[in-house]
Amino acid sequence: HPWSVYASELNHHAAFFGQPVERCFILRSENALRSRIHKMAATHVLVALMTAAATTSGFLAPQLAAQRAMHLPPLQSMAEGEGDWPSDSAEDAAPDVIDVPRVEDRESLKKELLLAVSRTARGQQLDKRPNEAVNDVARRLEAQGAPTDAQLLNGRWNLAYCSTYLFRSSPFWMAGRAACQDGEEARRYDWFCDQHRKATMVSEIGAVRQIVAPGRLVSEFETSVAAAPMRVGGSMPVTIFGSIVSSAAITATTETPRGLEKTLEMADVEVKGSNIPLLRPLLDNGLKLDSRRVNDALPIDRPFPVFTTTYCDADVRVSRDVDDNLYVYTKESDDTSLTSYDDVDADLGIPELIRGALGVMTGSLNN
Repeated sequence: HPWSVYASELNHHAAFFGQPVERCFILRSENALRSRIHKMAATHVLVALMTAAATTSGFLAPQLAAQRAMHLPPLQSMAEGEGDWPSDSAEDAAPDVIDVPRVEDRESLKKELLLAVSRTARGQQLDKRPNEAVNDVARRLEAQGAPTDAQLLNGRWNLAYCSTYLFRSSPFWMAGRAACQDGEEARRYDWFCDQHRKATMVSEIGAVRQIVAPGRLVSEFETSVAAAPMRVGGSMPVTIFGSIVSSAAITATTETPRGLEKTLEMADVEVKGSNIPLLRPLLDNGLKLDSRRVNDALPIDRPFPVFTTTYCDADVRVSRDVDDNLYVYTKESDDTSLTSYDDVDADLGIPELIRGALGVMTGSLNN
């Protein structure tokens, strides 16, 4: 504050108490007061004393207040004192906030992750904002420590969340990405995946799982599509069902600071559990696409995609591909056998549709 403000207040108190300025306001010299101006903390004390004096004097007789003011001990400036006043400088000030590292429990993080996943449609909803919460919790869970036991990865895992298209969890599509260089080629591949999803938008995706066994990774991608789509929306209530099964050999498992990296070599693709008559026997008798032969016939190097598991325990697995896309799996069982689909009949579901229609007409639908 400027010196004129203090001089004005000194005159005010001198008039109030009826005493000279130098006896009313107990300051030895103007230099002592100026030394207080250079110290912010002393300035606050000075203002507090002035306010207290004015408040107290309103309830006491002027003569008594003046006597008290005359007998007050002289104040010392910070420069004259013993130097034990608190400092307001940045160097001497103690930190106001203590940075305590956050300790998080794995079980709590797993529950938080699954809760965040449940707010999404496996990450495929149009509004992608809920996906940000999933990615945040996943990174916090990954920070708990990378897995070191490859045996934990074995079993049947259901895909609960994917930050990209669900079909890219298949080693077939991973191999396609691995055949592309980073940069422009990778962007072209992403564009191709966009078009593929748009072309198959009429299909409904069912269970998507990975079955991991020693030396093998298999993807099962269940899907159904209308058998007779109509020109103007809708379709006949007849659907085609099948599970696209992609198998890959695990050529190497490498432990890294990020996690367990599995290097894959695509083997073959087949369709199981088809409900199409006549086609089902051919598919069950081993009709499949041999990816190795296709790769050998093309003038490109055989791709070896890498799929990294960054967190894994007995219930939850978090994995990422080469583009850092996030995949969250929940464990179905420790069984490593493939789904048989023997309970799927090759009849397009028509007999079941007929039974339902007759049940509605006869009133025996619930019987």
